[in-house]
Amino acid sequence: MPSVIRPMLATPITKPFDDPQWLFEIKWDGYRAVAFINDHNLRLVSRNQNELTSQYPELRTLPGLVKAKKAVLDGEIVALDEEGRPSFSLMQQRTGFRPGGHRIPGRAGVTVLYYVFDLIYVDGYDLRRVNLEERKQALAQITTSGDLLRYSDHYPENGKALFEVARQRGLEGIVGKHRNSCYEERRSREWLKIKITQTLECVIGGYTEPEGSREHFGSLVLGLYDKQGRLIHVGQAGTGFDQKGLREMWARLKELETNQNPFYSGVEALRKVHFVKPELVAEIKFSEWTHETHEGGPKLRAPVFLGLRHDKLPRECVFEQVAVT
Repeated sequence: MPSVIRPMLATPITKPFDDPQWLFEIKWDGYRAVAFINDHNLRLVSRNQNELTSQYPELRTLPGLVKAKKAVLDGEIVALDEEGRPSFSLMQQRTGFRPGGHRIPGRAGVTVLYYVFDLIYVDGYDLRRVNLEERKQALAQITTSGDLLRYSDHYPENGKALFEVARQRGLEGIVGKHRNSCYEERRSREWLKIKITQTLECVIGGYTEPEGSREHFGSLVLGLYDKQGRLIHVGQAGTGFDQKGLREMWARLKELETNQNPFYSGVEALRKVHFVKPELVAEIKFSEWTHETHEGGPKLRAPVFLGLRHDKLPRECVFEQVAVT
């Protein structure tokens, strides 16, 4: 039984498609977690190898819903809203705000469940070289869906139809997986993710001075790493905050303030920029990429701050995120 699994990651593309060689699933907007079951004991580990078990005590009974003594499952810890849709905002409320990297109690009333979509190991059998369709069949046979555990079903061939259903329900998007794909512990084009709205994770490298009646700061200065490991400026996000959010983000930014510019080149901004250590990752919604310019390359158009991603590392925020078909 493997003790460490680095989850297989999907490559982003921009448009859904139909293909008889592919299976399609709903993209669950939560925290990726690998579940290690050893008899009646459960261990939950994040994609960055952080222990999550103690953060979600209600999930400790998951082994009782799996018909195996030893198993390794791949899935997503999700909080659902009142309409049964996954809500990343609720997940953030559950985990609690952590200014300066210190966690404070989250909102205990937010319950979570585990959507399981892959089976990596079961009772002596390593399934990483077994094709996806057979892994999913075995997973469905050994799991019992309920309030804490749900099997993430798949739909063959019709990616466009599932994408439209996801759009109508206000979901984040879908994932396409080649039905014969093995489980690769890396990002692969055998798995593809298609989001309804364009979002990506950016590194926060600074902030601008506020203007007018606005307090604390104006915008977050955002960047992505290129293939040479250089942080490249891609725009500013000044919307998406309420007054409380501005105040809490300001407290965290002040703790990380530095005189050193973390960006490879200059920052295009109308107001003074204060730099911070590139330790925070922000989830950003935007309309499109601008065309490349001689002032420093493409920029995000109409970026909106959605929240901080505590489950992502800054070095994971790379230009490969914006790959298209």
